[in-house]
Amino acid sequence: MLPGNTEFCRFFTFINGQWGRADLDFQCKSLTYLSDPARDYRGWWILGRNGEVQEISNSGVRREQIAGAGLNAGAPYGHVGAIKEIDGALYVCGHGRQLYRRTENGWASLSDGILTHDTARGFFDIDGLDGNSLYTVGWNGEIFFHDGRAWQQDASPTNAHLAGVKCLPDGKVWICGNRGVVLFGTFGDWHRVDSNGFDDNWYSIELFSGTPYLAGNNLLAKVENGRIIPVDTGLGRKVTTHRLHAREGTLWSIGEEDILACDGRTWTPLVHPDNG
Repeated sequence: MLPGNTEFCRFFTFINGQWGRADLDFQCKSLTYLSDPARDYRGWWILGRNGEVQEISNSGVRREQIAGAGLNAGAPYGHVGAIKEIDGALYVCGHGRQLYRRTENGWASLSDGILTHDTARGFFDIDGLDGNSLYTVGWNGEIFFHDGRAWQQDASPTNAHLAGVKCLPDGKVWICGNRGVVLFGTFGDWHRVDSNGFDDNWYSIELFSGTPYLAGNNLLAKVENGRIIPVDTGLGRKVTTHRLHAREGTLWSIGEEDILACDGRTWTPLVHPDNG
């Protein structure tokens, strides 16, 4: 019943079989989880497209604003779109090649040397092992690597938009994007995976039990024997999917109408009360 231009999103939790929710007055683009056992901290961090960051944790609820992010800032570079925890630190990326890291003094820009007002430039995802090994990907096949000192742009083998990046402990990297593009390798050495006829867009890539999984346009797939093959969920119907996340022996697939959990053998739907 809200007006169509209302900035709004709803954050849901599912803990010990119980659903919870919190309403937020901005448009959420991404979220991540941060824990610090040394200080008994556990918290969700939710990113809004104009640089709003909502913390919901066992320490309480509070809001931060990334200075310079979003369309509300002076001389804006554009919206931001992804937040991720990497080695205990929080990072954000977005349009105009915006990149930020949360420090003790707030959110600091990491990309002053590569920022651009070009509307056809920007990042969709970021991942890494630590602050000395970061990858970010985005528009027109752009791939950037940060070695702890500066960003370096790679010679990308594609001009398709790249939507997801996953860094492995051995330094290897998986990247997915539009037009069925899946890349594997490291900075300066990328190999394109056989698409096996898939030319739709991939939005997320995740490693589960050593196998890369892909989420696309209502399609789950995986990379097996060097080529992309579809995943049969065993549910007897098409499923919606958009984001993948592996944690504690479970691969999660989250889509517009479906939440699925896979233990390596069986895909089990989790029924949301609003979609029952």
